[in-house]
Amino acid sequence: MRNYKKISAALMGMLIAASTVAPAIMAYAENEDENGDAAVMTIEDEGEVSKESETPAAEAENTEPVEVESGDFTYIVGEDGTATIIKYNAQGEEVEIPETIDGVTVTGIGANAFMQKNLKKIALPATVNSLAEENPFAALLFLEEITVAEGNKSYTTSDGVLFTKDMKKIICYPMMRKGTSYTIPDGVETLGIASIYSTKLEEIIIPASVKTLGRHCFSFNENLTKISMADTTIEDIPPMCFAECRKLTDVAFSSSTIYIDLGAFMNCSALENVTLPENLDYIGQSAFQGTAIKEIVIPESVTKINYNAIGYDENEEMIPGTVIVGAVGSAAETYATDTDADYDVANEFTFVTYAVYEKQQEYNALDRKYSGMYEYAIVDGEGMITICNEVENVLEVPAEIDGTKITSIYYGAFLSCSSKTIILPEGIKKIDENVFAETLEHLTIPASCTEITGEEPFLQLPNLQSITVNEGNTAYSSEDGILYNKDKSLLIAYPALKTGEEFKTPETVKEIAKSGFCYNINLKNVELTAVETIGEYAFEGCTNLENVKLTKSLKKVDKNAFLGCQSMMSIRVPDSLEEIAQYAFGYDYDEALANDIQANMESYAELGEDVIMPYSVMEGFKMYVEENSLAHKYAQDCGIDVVLNTVAVGGKNVSQGFIYTVIGAVAAVILLIIGIFTGKKIKASKKEKAAEKRKADAAEKIKAKKEAAEKAESSEEYENIIDKEETADENK
Repeated sequence: MRNYKKISAALMGMLIAASTVAPAIMAYAENEDENGDAAVMTIEDEGEVSKESETPAAEAENTEPVEVESGDFTYIVGEDGTATIIKYNAQGEEVEIPETIDGVTVTGIGANAFMQKNLKKIALPATVNSLAEENPFAALLFLEEITVAEGNKSYTTSDGVLFTKDMKKIICYPMMRKGTSYTIPDGVETLGIASIYSTKLEEIIIPASVKTLGRHCFSFNENLTKISMADTTIEDIPPMCFAECRKLTDVAFSSSTIYIDLGAFMNCSALENVTLPENLDYIGQSAFQGTAIKEIVIPESVTKINYNAIGYDENEEMIPGTVIVGAVGSAAETYATDTDADYDVANEFTFVTYAVYEKQQEYNALDRKYSGMYEYAIVDGEGMITICNEVENVLEVPAEIDGTKITSIYYGAFLSCSSKTIILPEGIKKIDENVFAETLEHLTIPASCTEITGEEPFLQLPNLQSITVNEGNTAYSSEDGILYNKDKSLLIAYPALKTGEEFKTPETVKEIAKSGFCYNINLKNVELTAVETIGEYAFEGCTNLENVKLTKSLKKVDKNAFLGCQSMMSIRVPDSLEEIAQYAFGYDYDEALANDIQANMESYAELGEDVIMPYSVMEGFKMYVEENSLAHKYAQDCGIDVVLNTVAVGGKNVSQGFIYTVIGAVAAVILLIIGIFTGKKIKASKKEKAAEKRKADAAEKIKAKKEAAEKAESSEEYENIIDKEETADENK
């Protein structure tokens, strides 16, 4: 961009003089380098400007070709002994180039041979085999026809148009050739420099065979209204290719086109709309300067947009109201507000995303009606609220407007509504994304609503405290002001201003949606009990969040999931994780890095897309991980401090080795205690068994003696025996 700025003034000046000078002079401004040698600016890859020596070989050998004037011509003799005509000295409408001059064979014609001449017809001899690449006939404003003598092995003509012998390249279409339409012959692959320049043509048909365009090849065709390259494989729209085609309104690009170079459509003042090719990579300086384009969609593939490319008039003044449509973080967004203090550049264009742009286009196509504080449209017989300007603190949205049943809420419909509580009526089936204003605190969704569009439908609502879904809804549910899908397997939105420092997800929740908790300022502790997937930006900007408990069920953490969680200085990540995306843990927005990227965009772009986001690892952030796990590798790749092989005990992180040591010691103590109690129990058991045996023996003896006494002849003898035995037992 900076290099192009240096030559922009020269380019504009040369364009003004283009009707009387050759395109070669228009495009290239001669300068002297520091050694005083002649040098010429040339357009290189990606718009870089370099110097190439214009000193001919003969000069390098300190022998300049001698200019010889002979009759109507001035010529020089080359090393091969043949003549190149460098100037036509006469005035007239027709000229026949001779085969020889002064006995020297004429084989070439120089770039400026016919400057400021009124020639209508030129005849080339069979001997000419070299024409200056810049098209030596481009300055002939009245040229109608070129002929080539039979036998010429290098060139031929068809209907007065000059081609190479093989008909693969057009060299010159005479400016005043009759006709307003021209079909380039099939088989032509290249259009030379200024080859179809400043003609009367209104239509040019390009065949599929064309692959390469030369600079200025279509410029100054002021009657040309449309051009299609759709069937070709043209990759590069070269510098000034269509410049000054002031009636051009319709351009169709090839899907192969990846470069639109310096001033390619400069001053095509009628050109209002273009659809850029989807694989386009580069838009050069002043590419669309001076056009009527005020809104342009930039493909996400574009990596560079140079100075003045879009949104500037012929005088390099910014066109107010220009809209640049593109992807967030893309070259399009950068260009919309690009600045360069060295060259006093400060773009102030409106940037919108693809989604917003599509909605705007859709909105403009609606047949809108008005009723009180509402604007609505009828689509397929059903009403859709497009704008609501109500200011009531509590707003109950009507189910019908002017007798039309309302079934949907359009994108941005309530952005101008300052109500804090909005209750949507039964009958609403669909709610678009980005519907509500920042003032919204409480939202009630009817049972009839089965579609809420967008991945982040409630993202920009910093005051939202609760979302309530009415009973009977088949698509959504709510609990404690939090929005889920019907079976609560997906947590869709946790309101940004919902109160409470603690939250534990229900066991049913398997996934946190994109931006699910985004920007909540109250949460400090979160436990994700059975969550398997954490979506993009899920906890972004939760600045007071300190602790998040992840469980073994977790499989995936998407990009930027915990971006900007400034109070969370550590996290324990299970080894169950199978996927961790960029900036998932430990990163915050880095303003200094953002400024450096802005100031050195080209250098950062060369390093690749993955390193140009303005995020950096938070100082002091740690990850507790298992060695050689995916989380361990992520931390190493990002330069994040890690603590390996620990477990959480009572809210503290304890080394597994220490835990194993403690467990071993505790086990030893337990075994010792078990041994002591076991020994005592064994001793007690032996005593008990001995006592039981003595009792059993005594009982047997008593039994035997009783049986003997029964046999005695008198009861007295029996009693005496019993008494003696009992006395003996008692004594024992």
